[in-house]
Amino acid sequence: MEIVMLNLSTTVSTSATLTGYIQTPSKEMPGKTQRPAILIAPGGGYTMVSDREAEPVALAYASRGFQTFVLRYSVLPAMWPAPLLEAAEAVHQIRAHAADWYLAPDQVAMLGFSAGGHLAAALSTLAAAPFLADQGYQAADIRPNALLLGYAVVSLKATVTSKSRSAGRLAAGLQNPEMAQLPLLKEAAELPQQVTAATPPTFLWATATDETVPVKNSLVFAEALAAVHVPFALHVFPQGEHGLSLANNLTEGQQGHTVEPTVTPWLGLSAQWLQLTFPSAGIVV
Repeated sequence: MEIVMLNLSTTVSTSATLTGYIQTPSKEMPGKTQRPAILIAPGGGYTMVSDREAEPVALAYASRGFQTFVLRYSVLPAMWPAPLLEAAEAVHQIRAHAADWYLAPDQVAMLGFSAGGHLAAALSTLAAAPFLADQGYQAADIRPNALLLGYAVVSLKATVTSKSRSAGRLAAGLQNPEMAQLPLLKEAAELPQQVTAATPPTFLWATATDETVPVKNSLVFAEALAAVHVPFALHVFPQGEHGLSLANNLTEGQQGHTVEPTVTPWLGLSAQWLQLTFPSAGIVV
């Protein structure tokens, strides 16, 4: 395995990084010269980027046959749309290096947790926005081929009464007349309303007892997908707090509350779904 790191530059930021875990071909394993790829956007309420939702998740997907990438995007005091542009640049770079990194450019998935899920959903639904075109990005180049959302924030209306830091940031921004003029901020506050038939197939998972990002976020996004006939899978687990990541001992948090055995199947379920979405990928399920 080769680990690569790129500094991502956009018109508004230079601090984001893209880390790739690249499995190089071997004569002992023929047919593995072009793997599917997955870009992971960890959560953190747009105030930090969680380590628990970064490398451990990347390595878990690597073991299932993916070339995996972690995006460490800009957080406060950086302002929107810096993270969105960095996500666009990350997908662009992954596809631009498809030959170098032994991946299939038409099998690029993006997985986001919590605020990172908001970012992944924003890129997937807003890829064709004129603002991104003005920045030099074409929708087909930056839109993922599949979207995976773990306890993601997608709707301010569904989240504003909760403990979500990322929803709080969006609400504060929209209430500030100057910030409310930031590109695509209003659209980003209600991503289900931005879903179209061009939105990629989506895998959603959440827990019914999440008090930080209510499960309603996943439900309204799934409803929006269904309305335009975009394929999706939705898994709501009966218990578990916010920020579970892999939900096992590997990603256990400092307080020890982020181990939930009933939720660990989400990873295998997502791999099964990705194999259905990318039938030629040979994903380990």
